[in-house]
Amino acid sequence: MRGRRRSLANFGRPIRKTENSSGSLGSRKSDAYFAKRGQDMNIKSKLAVVVTASAACLLSTLANSWAQTDGNAGAEQQVRKVEEERRQAILRNDIKSLDWLMAPEYTAIFNLTGGRVTTKADELALNQPDARKVESWNPTDVNIRIYGNVGLVTGLAEIIDVLKGERRHIRVRYTHVWVKRNGGWQLVHRHTTRVATIEGPEPPR
Repeated sequence: MRGRRRSLANFGRPIRKTENSSGSLGSRKSDAYFAKRGQDMNIKSKLAVVVTASAACLLSTLANSWAQTDGNAGAEQQVRKVEEERRQAILRNDIKSLDWLMAPEYTAIFNLTGGRVTTKADELALNQPDARKVESWNPTDVNIRIYGNVGLVTGLAEIIDVLKGERRHIRVRYTHVWVKRNGGWQLVHRHTTRVATIEGPEPPR
């Protein structure tokens, strides 16, 4: 009877829900897991972007380096070619070719003649058939460096020539500066120093 009275007394009262602590804890753990997973994925995505960008930058640098190396090799061959063209022009007294190979502002310094500075007109006059005849011009120890549109050539040459009736056999060190313009190379400066007189008059001092 008492049990029935309690039941009747509780009849109509709202039923209070009891929180499930284990369920709430599981939900929080699940949320934390997905949040951490999202952070990990975000970090991995950023790392992937950084790695990809670094790889692209490295490949670009290597490509530019390879292209520059190939370009320098091609320019070196071009400078070597015009050096030979100039040598042949001197051997043949080919004034027209020498005129084309030398820039208008060309200058030269010859320690053979006391360090006098000469111009393009001076050198063209020097290589006229009635002024000078070069019998041989043999370059050795030739080194060519390329700096963009500038080619720097150093070498040692043994020369046999007849200059104004006097036969000379000399050995000289030389430096040639070439500049690329309008698709071709022109000589803008030359410096020559005599290192030995094998035959012929000594240069003025």
